[in-house]
Order: sequence, then C-alpha cells, then structure tokens
Amino acid sequence: MAQDASFSDGTDSALNLGALTPEDLEVMSSILQDGIFFIKDLAWSNKKRQVAILVNRFRWENKSEYMVKKTLPERVNSLLIIDNVLNVSSQGIDRSDINAPLNLLKLDLKQSRNSLFLTLLLSDFGAIRCEVEAIQLCMKDVTQPHKAKSGKIPNHPMNDES
Repeated sequence: MAQDASFSDGTDSALNLGALTPEDLEVMSSILQDGIFFIKDLAWSNKKRQVAILVNRFRWENKSEYMVKKTLPERVNSLLIIDNVLNVSSQGIDRSDINAPLNLLKLDLKQSRNSLFLTLLLSDFGAIRCEVEAIQLCMKDVTQPHKAKSGKIPNHPMNDES
C-alpha cells in the first residue's frame, strides 16, 4: 500500500519561488540571506529590463535538520531574476574585481514619490540598487545541494552596547 508523502519529504526538493508583493519579497529575502555571489555572476540586460544573478545560497529551509539531526549544512546554486528593472547602480563594490565574493544580507524595498527601489544589501556596507517599475522576482534552485565548505550555519550575533 502506498503511503502519503509528509512535509519533511519535500526538504530535498529544489525551490522555485516568485515574488510580486512586499510580503513575497520578505520570504524570498529570508531564503536568500547569506547567499554568496560574484560580480561575474551578475548580468543586467537593459533590453530585457532584467537582472540575473547566480547565487550560492545557504539552505535555510533545512536549518532544523542541521540543528536536531546534526547533519552538515548545505548550499545550492540558485538563479535570482529581477524583472522590470529600469536602472542599476551600486556602492561599496569594486566592480573591476569580478572574483570578489559578495555576501547578500537582505533584499530591501523602498518607495519614493516617483520610484520603486529594490536594493540588495551586502556585507561590508555594499549595495546593488535596482530601480524597478514593479515587484517581479523569481528564484529557482539550479543545482543539486552540496555541503557548505565552512561546515557551519551562518551566525549573526547582535551587539548590545546598552
């Protein structure tokens, strides 16, 4: 007799997510937190109005497995595509060093009176800002998961100086 699949059976499935709202963007941001990419893995097509980035993301969806079962943490290569991009700018990044790793901390959305900005906030105060016409992103895992080279779960301790 066949047995129903359980929620945990899906933990090794490739993720394929879309974001059209600020709430969707928050979910995608948490999935991509601590993703690593290189300038050479980022492409902007002005004609397609699209930014594509190959991100080596930490598999946060399996965090409980790493903690409870003490399995080694994993990463997977994911393709992040941002559509409706009108303009791209950056700060705190040496764009000539195409092999320098960039660590993605958060996807941040801000709206001014006339524009909508999606910013990829990076460690060391770097940022890539996309002026977008509307929120439209997709993220898809494109490789099999692999063990994280560090063997560790990313940690962001809070400094409380009060």
